[in-house]
Amino acid sequence: MTDDAFKDLFGGDNALNDFLKSFNNEGFRMPDVPDPKGNALLMTFTREVIRGDRKYLERAVIEYKQEVYEREENFSLLEAHAKAALFVEKLSLCCESLRRIKKPNPKQNQAIGLVEYNMGNYGLAIKSFKAAKEDLSLPARIAYSLSLLEMGLQGIRTHEEILKPALEKLGIANSILGYLAFNASDYESAEKYLGAAARLSPNSERARLDLMRVMDANGKTQEVYAQMNGFYVDTNSRLTAEEVTRKIKERNLSISKVPIKNLFQVVDSLLGQNKDY
Repeated sequence: MTDDAFKDLFGGDNALNDFLKSFNNEGFRMPDVPDPKGNALLMTFTREVIRGDRKYLERAVIEYKQEVYEREENFSLLEAHAKAALFVEKLSLCCESLRRIKKPNPKQNQAIGLVEYNMGNYGLAIKSFKAAKEDLSLPARIAYSLSLLEMGLQGIRTHEEILKPALEKLGIANSILGYLAFNASDYESAEKYLGAAARLSPNSERARLDLMRVMDANGKTQEVYAQMNGFYVDTNSRLTAEEVTRKIKERNLSISKVPIKNLFQVVDSLLGQNKDY
């Protein structure tokens, strides 16, 4: 990057100083190593994400990739570049930048794992979640469990250990365990978990169908049909009564990959909490 290009991008010395001052007032931390161009890149990636300038960032994360990677000791810059890449849905580039951080901390490992999971790289996701050890966010726990399932690990005890902190808040955590128990014909445990999922997501058609299905498997057919009116009122389901009946008679459930919603916000929240620099 030439000095002229540097000034065109970031507005010259006065503008850079003003922008730096505004970020410092908000608690924004700059690296200790003096590096005006690196700092300017860090700030512009951060600023344009806040502005939501996707068109600029789609070009910038590619055009200034080499400038960023020449500063591998600047972990804040690598994070800012990774978040900017994720903001414009360049997931592979996001992972590439995060993986250049030497000795990533638990939150950085979680961020890598979440992005790898959304790309379908389940083995790499598992490796990153294991590196984060037990310091996992709830989205990371869900992605960790689903990655293990995608790799063929069906043992419910492992998933119970991973998902335990999420059970009181996330219906999907209970659904995963409920499905595993259901497919193992442990309908009593399955009803416990799927009942919790339905309570946490009472308007979810799928959660309510899952609960009725396991109740039917447990011989509670009359109770199932007594819930039918409430099912339609709460979920606004368009399924016919025949379709509902057919679904609740299913006895083999598949657990499919569920993409992490709001992936950028989840990763931004994780990385925004880092205080290691």
